[in-house]
Amino acid sequence: MVNTQLYLQRVRVPLLGSLRLAATSHGLVAVSLRDDEETLRDELLHRFPDAVIKGGNAVITDAARALRAYLAGGEHPDVDVVIPEKGFSARVWRQIARIPYGEVRSYGRIARVLRKPQASRAVGQACGRNPVPLVIPCHRVVAANGSLGGFSAGLDIKEKLLRLEGARYS
Repeated sequence: MVNTQLYLQRVRVPLLGSLRLAATSHGLVAVSLRDDEETLRDELLHRFPDAVIKGGNAVITDAARALRAYLAGGEHPDVDVVIPEKGFSARVWRQIARIPYGEVRSYGRIARVLRKPQASRAVGQACGRNPVPLVIPCHRVVAANGSLGGFSAGLDIKEKLLRLEGARYS
């Protein structure tokens, strides 16, 4: 049996301080905004039970460069990601990835686009499980009344990110 090679590195970034990035040789698999290595390792080993975790790699180096530029006020990061291709959450993430920089969408609007108009709460839950926040910009998803809703890393960070992009909400 061949073990999955995962790479994990802490990177310093503007606006947020530091992040933990995890990748395979094919793309980013996790962005942790909490800078909690132990929790991230547990999550990675749950998703990749046969993983061998090493230090950084070229994918992380490129992703860190793109994320630093974005968090310094640049364009949305263009980073290769490896996420599940099936299931409702994956459909939500693909839809969120289409939200333009500086714009927001409501949980309900995303649910309607996915032809599941009663699934606003499920959209929110998928946002909370997004393994690569910032790259898949779940911070651009807000409540129908324009309030922030939720964010796995905290509403203060969500607000910083929306302000960075000049997004209008509430």
